[in-house]
Formats: sequence, C-alpha cells, structure tokens
Amino acid sequence: MHQITTLETDTPKKLNKFSMRSLALPRITLVGFEKSPYHSGIHEHSSNVPKRYNRQYYKIQQSAKERDLISDKDVYATLSNNQEEPYLDRKPKDLVGDDAYKSYYHTFKNIKRILEQNQFENITNSVQTNLIQRAEKLKILPCKMGLIKLKGDKNSIAIQNQKFGDKYVEVLSEGLRTLPTIQDFNFNRNRIKEHGASQLFPLISKQARIIEFQTNTIGQKGLDPILQCLPLQTCKIQILNLEDNQLGDTLISDLCKAMSKNPSVEMLNISKNNITNASYISIKQMIEQNDTLLELYLRWNSIKGSGGLEIFKVLQTNKNIKVLDFSYNLLGAGNVIITALKDFIIENKTIQHLDLSANGFTYQDCLQISEALKSNHSIYGFHFRGNFGYVDSKGFLIIENNMKNYNSIHVDQRIKGVSPNPKPYEHSTHFEKLKDICWICDEWQMSTFEWIPNQSGACSEEPIFIHFDYEGFEPIFLGKPDSNGNFKTHRMIPTGDIEYFYTANSIQIASQTAPIKQHIEKFRTKVTIADQVINVLIDETNLEKFTKSKPVIEDWYPTYDVLPRTQDPIYIPAKRKKQKRIWSYPISIWAPKYKFDTEELLRKCFERDWACCKITKFVKKQEEQDQVKEMLWQAYKPMRETYRFYASVNPTGDVFSMSVNPTSDFVNQCQLIDGKQLKLADVDLKFIATCSASSIDWKGNYRNPERSLVRYQMMEFLVRLSDDKYVRFNPQINIVQATKMILDQCMPHLSQYDCHKWRAERYFVEQCDDVCKKYKWVIDYVYMRNSQKKVKPGQPPFMCLDELKDICNKANLYDENFVERDVNLAFNLSMLTQVDELESDRLFQMQWIEFLEAIARIAEKYSPIAIGKKEEKEWTYEQRFQQPLYYKLEAFMVYLINTLVDDETKKNWKQPTISMFDEVEEDEYY
Repeated sequence: MHQITTLETDTPKKLNKFSMRSLALPRITLVGFEKSPYHSGIHEHSSNVPKRYNRQYYKIQQSAKERDLISDKDVYATLSNNQEEPYLDRKPKDLVGDDAYKSYYHTFKNIKRILEQNQFENITNSVQTNLIQRAEKLKILPCKMGLIKLKGDKNSIAIQNQKFGDKYVEVLSEGLRTLPTIQDFNFNRNRIKEHGASQLFPLISKQARIIEFQTNTIGQKGLDPILQCLPLQTCKIQILNLEDNQLGDTLISDLCKAMSKNPSVEMLNISKNNITNASYISIKQMIEQNDTLLELYLRWNSIKGSGGLEIFKVLQTNKNIKVLDFSYNLLGAGNVIITALKDFIIENKTIQHLDLSANGFTYQDCLQISEALKSNHSIYGFHFRGNFGYVDSKGFLIIENNMKNYNSIHVDQRIKGVSPNPKPYEHSTHFEKLKDICWICDEWQMSTFEWIPNQSGACSEEPIFIHFDYEGFEPIFLGKPDSNGNFKTHRMIPTGDIEYFYTANSIQIASQTAPIKQHIEKFRTKVTIADQVINVLIDETNLEKFTKSKPVIEDWYPTYDVLPRTQDPIYIPAKRKKQKRIWSYPISIWAPKYKFDTEELLRKCFERDWACCKITKFVKKQEEQDQVKEMLWQAYKPMRETYRFYASVNPTGDVFSMSVNPTSDFVNQCQLIDGKQLKLADVDLKFIATCSASSIDWKGNYRNPERSLVRYQMMEFLVRLSDDKYVRFNPQINIVQATKMILDQCMPHLSQYDCHKWRAERYFVEQCDDVCKKYKWVIDYVYMRNSQKKVKPGQPPFMCLDELKDICNKANLYDENFVERDVNLAFNLSMLTQVDELESDRLFQMQWIEFLEAIARIAEKYSPIAIGKKEEKEWTYEQRFQQPLYYKLEAFMVYLINTLVDDETKKNWKQPTISMFDEVEEDEYY
C-alpha cells in the first residue's frame, strides 16, 4: 500500500500569474511513507512514524485508481472555481467619468494579458486597448486622446490646443474605428498635417455633424474625404471650420464646388487660407447655389475689391446667409467695390451680423457706407474697426477723420454667429463714450426709461433729456409725452451698472422713481442742448444694474423691439416771445430738490419736541397736558422760526442754540420782564431749570449743550416762564391759562421771523431763477471746493459752517455792514427742516440746494451794486440794500468769479458790463 498526498491549491492572486492551460490542474504535493516506483524522487516522511498517529493517512487514503487518476469532473470543478477576472474587453466600458479613467489605467497595466486573451478568444479590442496598443507600436506615451474623459458628452471629442501631431492622430484613428456614434469633433490647433488628416477624415466625415479643424495643415489628401462626402445626400456635416489650413485658391475652389451641392452645412469657416481673387468665381457660385449655408467666414484673406464686387453682387439677393465675416481683406483696393457694397447693405434684409473691419476703405468709401447703413435696420451687429469711424450705441457708423491703426489694438473681438462674444476687458471708464459697439457680441439688453411728472420729479413739460454715462452724458431728447403725459424712451443698453440723470430747463435732476446714487466726489461736465453749452454738477445720479437676460438674436429671430439705427427725436427749440414766457416754480432750479415745510413735517417735528421736553413733569393732569400741547402746536411754526433766528446769534460750535444772552434778548423783545411778576433773575433761573431738566436724558450729547436751549426746549422754557409769571402770584390761574397768556403776549414778536416770507417774495422769483441757472457753474465750482472739511470716508460731501465762513473770508466780504453773525444766520435759515435734531448731524451738513439759498441770503445782506450801475450815483448801504435781490445776486455771482474762481476755469468767461436785466434785445424772440 502507498499513501498519497494532500491537494494544495494556490490563492487566486498566484493563479493569475500563469496561463490558462497551466491552471487546469491543481498543484499536487505527495507525502509517502514507503518507497514506490510510482513515487521515486518524492520526499518521504520518516517510515518510523506509526500509522495510527498519521492523521493524513486516514484522511486521504484512497484506492490506487482514485489516487493515480483525476477525473474530468474534478478538472471542470476546478476551472469553475477559478477566481480569475472575466475577459476585460468583453465587459462594457464607460468613456466618461471616474470609472472610465479607472478602466483605462487598468487596461494599461494589463495590456499584454488582455491582448493575449483577445487573440485566443477572438475578442474585438476595446477603445482603450486600441489606443494603448497603437501608442506602444509607435513608441510614444499613451494618451486618452479625448475619447476617455472625466466629464462631457461621449458623442463628442474636443482636443483643441493640444498640438498632438500626426503620430497621435494615428493613435486616435485606431480608437475611432470602434466608435461610430461620435459626431462632434474639435481638433483645432493640433499640428495635424496631411498624413494625419488623411487617416482621420475617412473615419469621421460620413458620421460627423461638427468638424472643427482650425490651424492645422489638412492638405489635398486630408481634404479629399470631405470633398467626397459634402455632395452626398447622406452628409450630416453642419459646421465645417477649416480656418488657417493653408488651403490656397485651388483647394478652396474644389471645396466651394462641393459645397454648392451640399444639403447640410450651415456654417463654413475658410478664414486665413490665402484666398485671393482667383477663388471669387467659385465662392460666388457656392453662394448662388447653396440653400443651407447660414454663416460664412472669409476673414484674413486677400480678396480685393474686384473679387469682392462680384461676391457682394450675388449677396444682394441672397436670403440664406445671416452672418458674414469679411474682415481683414483688401476690399477697399481699387476703389471699385463701394457701389455694390452700398447696394448690398441697402437691399439685403437677411444679414444680421456683418464684419467689414480692416479692409482699407477710403474716407469717402466710409462716408457712403455710413449713409447706406442708415436705411438698414436688419444688421444688429456691425463691425468696422480698422477703418475710418466707429459704431455708436444705436448702430450708426460715425465717421472720424483719422483711421484707426488696428495693429496698436491688442484685443481682438471676432464675431461668432449670433452668439455673445463680449470684449475681454471691463466696462469702459465711466463718463466716456463707448465706441465700436455690437449689440450681439456685447450682450446689450433693452430697457425702458420713463419720466413721470410729479412722481419722477416736478418737471412736466418738454423738453426733458436723459443722459447716460456710456454716452458720455450726451443729451437724448425724450420727445413728446404719451397719452398719459409721461416721457419715455426704449433703449439698448450694456449690461452692468448704468448711471444716468435727466435735465429739464437746463437743470440736472435725478428721477425719484429710480435708485439714486449720491456722489462723494462731485464733478462737472459740459452738455450741449440745442446749441447751448451747459455746465452740469454731477452730485447725484440714478444708478441701476442691468443683468444679462436673453441674447439679441435667438433662433435667428430678434428678441427685442428696438431696431438698430433708429434715430432719436430731435429737439428744435420753438421761437417764443420773451414777454409771453410763462414762468412757474415747477420749472425753476429749486423745484427738483427743495423740500417745503409741510404741515405733516411740522407735526412730526412738534411730536418729537414734545416727547423730549419735560413739560409733563410739572403739568401733572392729563387734561391740562392735552390743552397745553394743543396751544403749543398752534404756535409751533412761529415759535420755531423765532428760535432759528436767535439760535444763529451765538452757536455752540456747529450746534445752533440759544445761550443766555440771546434768550434774555428774546424775553426783553417780547416785553415779558416787568420787574414785579417776572424779573431778569427769574428768567435766568427758568433758563437753568430748563437746561438742567434734560441733562440726565441727553448727557454727553454734543447736540444738546448743557448751557443753551435747543429747539425742543423752547416750548418748555415758555411754559416754565408762564408758570412763574402768572401762576405763582395768582393761584386762580392754572397752567393752561398761563400758557395761553404768555403765548398771546409773545405772538406779535414771534410773527416777525418768517424765513418763508423772504423766499416767496424775493428769492423764489423768475429773475433769481434766471440768475441761478446762468451762474450755476459758479455755485457748483465754489461748493465742490468747499465741501470736504468734515466729511468722513464714504460719506456724501457737505459744507459745514466753518467752510461757509472761509468762503466769505476768502472773498473779503466782512465789513461794517456784513459780519460773522450774518453768515451764521444765512447758514441756519437756509437749512431744510429736520425732524430729529438730537440724534442726527444733518442740521450741520449743508447740501447744494441749501448752499444756493445761503449764497442768496449773503448777497441780500452784502448788497453789491448792480452790474453797470456803479457810476450812476453815490450808493449808500441803505440804497444798495433796497435793490431787488436778483440784481444783487447777479452782481454777487460776478464778484465770486473774480475772487474765488481760478483763471483756467474762467478763461472762456467774459466779464459783463451790463446787467442781464437791462439788456436791450434786438429780436423779440428767443
């Protein structure tokens, strides 16, 4: 008897190292205890070991037949349990995604075994296997060639700008043999020459929908498969880009002949292919016979005027081509093309995007092209750079005397169908007119701008103009009002932030119905309206952000109602007799920004003051509080006006308030001190009590000085005086009666201080309006240069009291008749009413409209002699003061020009010798 062995099977990893045939049988290790002719040379265990202790002996002891033979059943079972992976190229493999990358690298690592499997089992190589096998044969680094990718469409290949060359194209060709579903091919700029193209194009030309083959060298052999495919009815090519392939006239002629019979191509790009006039006949025939071509690109060739003449003749009646790029040719050479080009622009209504840049047109040619364009409203994008002139925001060609040197322009913008192709630089500098505009490329959008009288502003009569920053703030007349009385315009505008403002009656205004931007750094700009140059101060503008919404052309149809080269309404001033001009406040310089004191505004001020004062602390009964409050409200307006006057006498820094002396003057003027019931010492005690009552609530607030009365304390002070004067000596009188008595006694004096009366009678008049409009640039100049002393970073500019005093000092205004107190008074009385004077600094921050009034008040007090009347007589101050304000204001403006304006600014200004109100008009019309 012999004993045999255990059966030892290797792990799957070790099995994988052997061929399939070597894996058919398990490895056998024999353990024998006796010498046997069948087991010679096999290691034996010691024969001295007892059989009863040899467990393997009892476990595997078999008959001789079973020991020596392995049945077919066992072999089959062994093969079935084999852990080797199935054949890799039989499994479906992804071409896009992470699994595609893993599959590619796994194939690369096991390429020899996979090739052996495929050959033995007659399996077709996968794309990955073909790519790697071909790369190894050519002895180049393996590459996925755009067929295997992390993301994208599995039916497209995009390997532009890789400079692969012909060897890698052979690798790609091997991969493409098993991928007939790919339709979109982008091989731009890859150094592919004739040999590589001849291998590639036969594989793709019959299935391709897009062929991008720019900046290669296709040659005759590469082009032949395309030429054979183009005339076929089964041709699927829609986009054919062969730019910069050095094809030359012969191959281009062959291509155009094939294109004449093509039923599918919509975009043909044969730019930069050394095309000359020798090819114009074939190009002309292609345009005549082809019915599917929508886009034709002939950029950067050498087609001259005589060849272009024939091409544009046939383009006049063409109804298919919508995009034409004829830039960088020689169409201007020979001066023969202009008639055909004009006819094409006028008669063709199909072209939507046209590029004629850098064609060497003469100045006269450009003038005629500009004139022809005015009657064309179908070309939404027109490019003309490198010639005379530029395209403005409405699509008009504006001719300039100098031709642009296009070599100095480093940014190149090419047309790309009707798709947006914006310039690769930021929005032009604000307030500088944009040039060379294309609605399509630059993604312009349509928007409506509307001026609604009494909502947007007070102006309600024409002319009203709108000024855009991208137009250099040139005026655009809004035309006649619509049936609702509104003025509107529909405009194509660039995307991004747009600043604009309106002008009416030569006054710059911002619409109140649109977002407003306050300019920290104010500036002036000149605009021309009806041949009149106006200096406009840009202190606030409307600011809106316009985002991209939809393209100008979509599916070859315009998406907006605005037509290119639509002329804006032209404003022609009507001749009107001067004496018949009707002036009203709404058309004045003050109307857009001045805010009157309405009853609603005064009520808010009163309620704020009542809440802050301490009257309810010593007037205990609710009924008495209500009665006192109502009486104070009835007297609030004159009381507040009187306070403003006395608070201007001796302000505490910038804070206008009534100190002890002005308060005593007020009490004396009202004749409240009688030496019996009310003495000066009593007034001082009530003054101190009023100031102290609020010291706890407003302690540390510089707007509420500890030893001065501010607006809300004026009421409390009068009520305290009434209590001291009437209630203390007569207990029969209650606080309500006492308050009424003191208000009745003070009212004659309180009624004298009405700053609105001065405005209505002397300031808000037609003549002052004329002066302010004529010399607005002076106001702007002085205000701009004196409104920054106390302005914090990021804060809109304003003028403080010290700056107004500096202006008067620089102008040498101070004399015996005009003192610093007059400046304080002009500042405080000109400020618009503010509800809250305790928690806001607005009362100390003079805006432009307030500065304009302050100048008028200073002119009123300073009283310069009217222009041209100084020599008439000896003027006393009283006589000067009696002059109408508009004479004084006009003379004061001239005085400011002579003392404060620099020579450079006033160089074009002519010193007047006679007042504008004394001029004798030769014509009764204006």
